[in-house]
Amino acid sequence: MRFSHAWIGEYVRLQEPAEAIGRRLTAAGIPLESIERPPSLEPGDAIYDFDILTNRPDCMNHLGLAREIAALYGTPLIPPAATIPPGGAPTAGVVSVAIEAPSLCRRYAARLVQGVRVAPSPAWLRRRLESIGQRAINNVVDATNFVLWEMGQPLHPFDRARLAGNRVVVREARAGESLVTLDGSTRDLAGGMLVIADAGGPVALAGIMGGRASEIGDATRDVFLESAWFDPVAVRRTARSLGMHTDASHRFERGADPGATLAALDRAAALIATIAGGQVTDPPIDTGPGCGPARVVGLRPARVPALLGYDPGSAAIRAALEALGFGVATDSPAWQVTVPTFRRDIEREEDLIEEVARLRGYDAIPSVLPPLRARGAGRSRADRLRRDAREALRAAGLAEAVNFAMTDADLCRLFAPAQAPVALRNPLQSGAASLRTTLLPGLLANLARNLDHGLPGAQLFEIGHAFRPAVERPDEPLHAAGVLAGRAVSSHWNPGWREVDFSDARGAVESLAAALRVRDLGIASDRIARSDGMEALPIVAAGADAGRVGVVAAAVARRFGIDRPVYAFEVDLAILTEGAGRGGAFRPLPRYPAVRRDLALVVPDVVTFDAIAAVVRGASALPIADVQVFDRFRGRGLPQGSASLAIQVQFQHPDRTLEADEVQAAQETIVAALARTLRARLRGPETD
Repeated sequence: MRFSHAWIGEYVRLQEPAEAIGRRLTAAGIPLESIERPPSLEPGDAIYDFDILTNRPDCMNHLGLAREIAALYGTPLIPPAATIPPGGAPTAGVVSVAIEAPSLCRRYAARLVQGVRVAPSPAWLRRRLESIGQRAINNVVDATNFVLWEMGQPLHPFDRARLAGNRVVVREARAGESLVTLDGSTRDLAGGMLVIADAGGPVALAGIMGGRASEIGDATRDVFLESAWFDPVAVRRTARSLGMHTDASHRFERGADPGATLAALDRAAALIATIAGGQVTDPPIDTGPGCGPARVVGLRPARVPALLGYDPGSAAIRAALEALGFGVATDSPAWQVTVPTFRRDIEREEDLIEEVARLRGYDAIPSVLPPLRARGAGRSRADRLRRDAREALRAAGLAEAVNFAMTDADLCRLFAPAQAPVALRNPLQSGAASLRTTLLPGLLANLARNLDHGLPGAQLFEIGHAFRPAVERPDEPLHAAGVLAGRAVSSHWNPGWREVDFSDARGAVESLAAALRVRDLGIASDRIARSDGMEALPIVAAGADAGRVGVVAAAVARRFGIDRPVYAFEVDLAILTEGAGRGGAFRPLPRYPAVRRDLALVVPDVVTFDAIAAVVRGASALPIADVQVFDRFRGRGLPQGSASLAIQVQFQHPDRTLEADEVQAAQETIVAALARTLRARLRGPETD
């Protein structure tokens, strides 16, 4: 927003040049974008461009900025004078005002200026408006625009002769009504839109723009001048619905000052009478339910240093608040601070403390960290769980992704069709109208972007909350999920590339479980679920279903633009770690060497590696350190319905070195048990 340095100087004594004042206001939380000095300006003037935040409508005018400068420099504020010439007729005797929507218009004030002569504005007024980029129109309209930029209160002048029935009604629009606004556009109105109407229908959109039928023209002699407080939500809803944005709506949407309604009306009426002639009606009409009693917020002086990290002192706290227009009563330990009507952003004690810090300047806060009292025992269990899970999945070769919790409900239903996502009441966009029930859709979108950028492969994981509907508020279980596709580095001694497969996804889950000290992890390879967007194996921990790992259905992968196999997993970390070990136990490195034996087995196609590993461990008379599968083959040379699995069995005794003959005996026992239990046999020349 553009403001004139000289204009501000009419309300406060400016003790420093524009650049210094701009820096001071920026340090107080009113950011300065730039300072300009166009050749057309008066000598000594400058134009500020401030980025006024939406929570500070009190600074969207010259008087508001002057108030801030006066408080910063400790100088008096000089409010504009508004002296109504005596002798005017009562306003209520000329025109009547009724409010039929008191919840949307809590105050409506009006005066008439009778016998005006509409003409171009005097030079000083034109220069003031044109210096900040406002176009001069005529003396009546320019006077209302001047007061808007001076005091921040939007006003609107009507030609009284064009108001049917000498009656003004503030009401909601009715079905089928329309209005031609000052910009020449026809606006179709709907219920809930607040309008100013006369006996014939709407003549203005309340708080947004007037109507062309009642605008001020050269023939205008009597001006009906409006100053009101309209509900911010109602103004914003109407403006957005009609695609409009004006200087008036910009201020009303953010909360105009109800205390300035009458003062701005008097200022504008007196100014019109001065530059356009005429007689001001008196007293004014001032009606409506009002905006309630003054707000009072408690402030504990001891809380100020606790929050800011330094103690400005009670006297400085009080002086700062009073300089900004707050009333401070110090009769009790908790001060009672009366909030001025123009500070709509002050709601609680912390807001008052920020005002104290802001007036001193944010850059003046000491850069030394204040002493903090430790509470609890460091990281919470949830924090440690996140950290350990993140480190484990990174160590497994996956890269972390972070996605928004808002997503498309249809994408969630691809993986959980029976679970209704939690719908958002006011979504920012149609494609993010629900809270996610699974992390997989976001990860698949991430994977697709990686592959589209030419990467040969990608392995991604995410740790975050999923959301499930509940009675009072959604449940928010913490999940860990991952997706893998494309090429991966081979673990063989001969470097090269290979395609990721199910073992990579399963290995990531097992690495995660090991890092979290999960004792009873099971991946039931005999139960493959072919639904919910995946062909997956259940992940079981301590007897409870903790998640799943498998391959994403090809149709679902194509939905995300992926044309290759995608392996995925998702686990509920709370269920996975239920009953997990709370601390690590030291185990020394083995002192005696291990003996490894490779077995090439021919087994029925339905036999899983889990079943083979269970038989191997149960049948061996010697301690077994590990069982792994390193090859699987199906095809030519094997009986139909069979597969060849190559496994490696690692024998290792904790107390001695194993003898070759006892290892051979244990191996033969294992082979016999596999044949007896799973109909497995060693692959020989007859099957090659």
